[in-house]
Amino acid sequence: MSFRLYKEGQGRWARGALASILFLVGLYATISISQWFDGNGWGTDVVFTVPVINWGPELKDLISVLILLPFLLGGVWYYNQPRVSDFLIDTEQELQHKVTWPTRPETVKNSFVVVVTCIVIMGWIVLADQAFKALQSVIYHQ
Repeated sequence: MSFRLYKEGQGRWARGALASILFLVGLYATISISQWFDGNGWGTDVVFTVPVINWGPELKDLISVLILLPFLLGGVWYYNQPRVSDFLIDTEQELQHKVTWPTRPETVKNSFVVVVTCIVIMGWIVLADQAFKALQSVIYHQ
């Protein structure tokens, strides 16, 4: 049995991003559980010793690897899963060939509109807050 990538060369960025995200989440989980074991003083027992280098992994190290392993295997599985891969390949192709990206002047103009709108809404909220504070002080005589 040989190992082949499904539709090799297509959708590399999208599929690679998904596999990388799974790896990073697994790495975070591995580091978190290892720190949790360190903080609680658990898992410090040496499971076995390698004779030549006189090194022995602790129980927390083995548990951490066992937590990371499903994330790595899940990344490889999702990378080659036809349904997921086809979706990611189609998404990447659509972003490259069908989406009309705005020009720099359009982006600057739209960003300006968003900033001005945020400032106007912020001003309205501040004025409404001041009005409600004044109303509250009138009602409760503060």
